[in-house]
Amino acid sequence: MSRWKTADSYGARHDTPSFGPHVAVAVLAIAAAAPGIAVLWLMPAPVILPAFGLAFLAAAGSLGLLAWRLGLKRRTEHINLWDVAGACAFIGFAAGIISQPEQVLQLFGYGTTAP
Repeated sequence: MSRWKTADSYGARHDTPSFGPHVAVAVLAIAAAAPGIAVLWLMPAPVILPAFGLAFLAAAGSLGLLAWRLGLKRRTEHINLWDVAGACAFIGFAAGIISQPEQVLQLFGYGTTAP
């Protein structure tokens, strides 16, 4: 009879997955992104890309300072705060490269006037 025992033969646990921490992180991310999306929605179209680049560069700097202050290791097996800061920096620099100089001037209030 013991040969036919199939339940839990290797000591594996069969628990249902818990999405509690993942849902909390998703809700916090959406709550943090909502004001930024609202600002981008209200901005004029030509200045969105430079503002996007500036926001991501500021986020990269903030995340880098936070990772440095927390003393996190830079080389790990998984994605950490340093990697997220680097990704934000890449996105910010890419948005800055794509935007035009006139758009950056308009963002800071030095718009060109047409004759």
